[in-house]
Amino acid sequence: MNTRTKIGGFCLAMAVLLACVSVCAAQSQGGVMISESKIATLEKELVEQKKATSPTRMRRACKSTIRKGVALIEASPTASNRFRVLAIMLQSQKRLLTLENTDRNRDALFDTCSKLSRAPDEYADLRLESDFLLSEKALSLKGAGVKDRTKALAGLIKRYRNTPSEAKSLMIAAMIAPKIDAFDLKKEILNTMSTRFAGDHSVIEWRQKHLGFSRLRVRFTGAYTRADGVALSFPIDRMGHTSLIYFWSKGTPGVEKRLAEVKSLQERFPGQFKVFSFNVDELPDAGEKMLRRMGLDWTAMHLPGGRNNQTYRAYARKDPIVVRVNAHGHAFLLSTLAITLLEDKGQQRGGVRDLSQTLLEQNLDDGRYLAQLQSLLVGDFLVTETDLGKKTNRAAESVPAKTLDAIQACFTIAPMRYRQSPEQALANYTKAEKLCRDAIAKYSKAPDLWIVRNRRIIALLGMWNLGTEPKHLATAAEEARTVLTATLPRGADVVPRFCLAKEAFRRGDVNPESVLSELIEATGGTDAPGSAYAAAAILAMDVNSLELHAKYRQVLLETHAVDPALWPVVTFLRDQNHTFRLFQANYYHPPSKARRNVRAALRSNAAALDAEADTSGPLKAELKTLTGAALSFPQATDGKLTLLMFVEPPADPGADFPTAIGGAVTEDSRGRKKETFGVMQNAFKLAGEHVRKELKVVAVFLSDDAGRVKSLMKKHKWTCQAVLLPGGLKNPLVRRLGILSADRAANIVLLRGDGTIAWKLSGVVHPQVRSEGVGELVHVITYGMKANINSCEVEGSVKALKKGDFEVAVRRFSGPFPQPKKPSPDGWTATRLYGRAVANMGLKKGDAALADIDAAVEAHQWVFNRNMPCSCKITADMRITKATILEQLGKPQEAKASRQRAAAVTITHSARRYWLFHDQIKALSMKEGK
Repeated sequence: MNTRTKIGGFCLAMAVLLACVSVCAAQSQGGVMISESKIATLEKELVEQKKATSPTRMRRACKSTIRKGVALIEASPTASNRFRVLAIMLQSQKRLLTLENTDRNRDALFDTCSKLSRAPDEYADLRLESDFLLSEKALSLKGAGVKDRTKALAGLIKRYRNTPSEAKSLMIAAMIAPKIDAFDLKKEILNTMSTRFAGDHSVIEWRQKHLGFSRLRVRFTGAYTRADGVALSFPIDRMGHTSLIYFWSKGTPGVEKRLAEVKSLQERFPGQFKVFSFNVDELPDAGEKMLRRMGLDWTAMHLPGGRNNQTYRAYARKDPIVVRVNAHGHAFLLSTLAITLLEDKGQQRGGVRDLSQTLLEQNLDDGRYLAQLQSLLVGDFLVTETDLGKKTNRAAESVPAKTLDAIQACFTIAPMRYRQSPEQALANYTKAEKLCRDAIAKYSKAPDLWIVRNRRIIALLGMWNLGTEPKHLATAAEEARTVLTATLPRGADVVPRFCLAKEAFRRGDVNPESVLSELIEATGGTDAPGSAYAAAAILAMDVNSLELHAKYRQVLLETHAVDPALWPVVTFLRDQNHTFRLFQANYYHPPSKARRNVRAALRSNAAALDAEADTSGPLKAELKTLTGAALSFPQATDGKLTLLMFVEPPADPGADFPTAIGGAVTEDSRGRKKETFGVMQNAFKLAGEHVRKELKVVAVFLSDDAGRVKSLMKKHKWTCQAVLLPGGLKNPLVRRLGILSADRAANIVLLRGDGTIAWKLSGVVHPQVRSEGVGELVHVITYGMKANINSCEVEGSVKALKKGDFEVAVRRFSGPFPQPKKPSPDGWTATRLYGRAVANMGLKKGDAALADIDAAVEAHQWVFNRNMPCSCKITADMRITKATILEQLGKPQEAKASRQRAAAVTITHSARRYWLFHDQIKALSMKEGK
């Protein structure tokens, strides 16, 4: 078979492949146009070709359409809509090629492809197929291998990034990649689909149909009408809340029993989620009467077309089924096979519950976590000034201070805001809106009325978010437009533009990147206030854009992190728990290896070893001892690592700390006492085990009641230093550090000896950690403490090594805790041993250095490769260092063998903080080896 025939055969195969992905026609725009009626005629002929009663008739029809297309192009060669004609011709030529596979037809097809490939991005959907065909032609002509084909496919994907045809290019590429053995590229493509097109119904449906999966990460999206006629837009109308989407039919046998299962879940977890009912029977009332008859308070939604609706095809595929949508709008879809398997297990156990139902109650979000998200999404941080009425130089005709203070009192500052129930928060927003409305009417000429209007906007956004009532957003947008007609001081326009961006996102016909760029530009461009960047970072969450969120997050943290008004946003952005969960569905698994892997990831996440460094400088704080004396940081560290353990005494004077903080003593059935350690006891244990006794623990009580604190310290036998944080939760330091739930678990700040922040852990934890019980919570927090103490110690050890203080480096690399018989599972053992080996090289202690480097390789393999020989770059670096040590010991043959083993690098570990220190130690080892 010659090359041209092979290319022709691939064209036919590619045509079949591309047919699996729908084609969208671009609209005519600009330039000298070919007549719309003539294009419409060609489109009609293209459809009629399929109806041909014989191959001969179809062949004639295709040729006729092609000839007419050629004539139109020749008559208007520069028409901007000629690409639509070329696209029709291409489809006709593909059909003709299947009937008449000749060189002439093949050449004509590629000629059309060449012309289409020059189309601008507005015609990307029409251009895409041509690009794929031309790429394959070029690759086939040069006999390209897997590497070249993979590179070419990746290049095509990149070309269509941010074009109308990006999703289609990914779908095509996902089908081609495995055929050319580009499995890593396929994984990357699927990940891109899960992030950039998580809520695209056509992409979700395509993935369901063409890709095997057990769980699919998606975003629940779409505009749907409530039974009362109000249109809701998902997920933006439900951001910050957990929703259950239930697809059901009244004709399903036993459906009432299935609906009752979710009702039971609501009763067990009151107020933690809202159920939206999607009845597939197209009932006039969307099934609302049946729901009410069963005592269900679900929101009835219309689903036009029922099971034929694309929403059903994308998210359900069978019913009854429930989809849990988290506060970011994300969900996991389970394969019908997985659901069927569990239903079978349920029947064997005497009950029927589908897989999604049994896992629904896993990892439900805590109310405080949701309240924090809601507050940020509403924009509370934009209006939480606490001294409005006290500002000086106010004009006589300004809004009275008393009125402003009454309005401001409705906006509760963090973290107290996060402890409000949704009902309390909604009541406050509703009260604020009325006060603002009254003030606007009464002081309509006040020069500072924008202050009131901005607070009305945020109050209305809160009413929209907490009540799922879009009418409040519409009213807020009207107010926002009114604000922007006035002359405003710098930064005062951020609130109305924040609101209008939300309105635009809800409408859905805008480019999010353009909307956020315009917000920054309109509020000052490069001189925009920090509140504008904070608003943009939060708004990016509404549209599920990790890229935009990261962009504005970076600017905010680099240039505006010290602004006290923005601390609620800054601490949120730096909180490892939130960072881990943004743009993700809530994990849920049946007992399995996958669940264990997730559990391990959550433990590592709490340690936050790979989080970006806090560059805010030494912590400056004024605390009080129990005798009333001042205790100032950073001086109070005394040059030692310091664990600040923020705890909040129970509100009830007769109550005790939760077990997670203070531990507990229980008795088993035989009356034997069992002591459970809390986080505080584990912190004391770590301080006691520190080999150089250079770890301090300070219990920081969010209280002014020294007597109460003394009593608690005595009761629990805490021997550490105890101090008071004046004002408790209202102290600015709480917002500065992001202390969120010190009444549930110790909130921790680890300070280096110079007072800079090495690590923080707020009281908000992943729901799976919480659901595993107190033991898991304490373990995760303790793991984080120990891992970060190790990180700080290695950091200090490397500094000593760089200075040439080898004796100090050996001593520090030997700690901070007694060495276990087996390598520590936190992974630091190999790094410490490697560093100590290099320090011993500096001391000319070759035998000690050799023993350390062998132990370092063994420790690395034990932790990172299941105690099996590891041929990674890390072990290769250590073996090169070993070779240098052996050469210094006069053992050239053994050194040569070590270098040969180092050359066999076959794997690369993912980036970790360990490797940052490893690379520094490696560089120093090379210096010592000279």
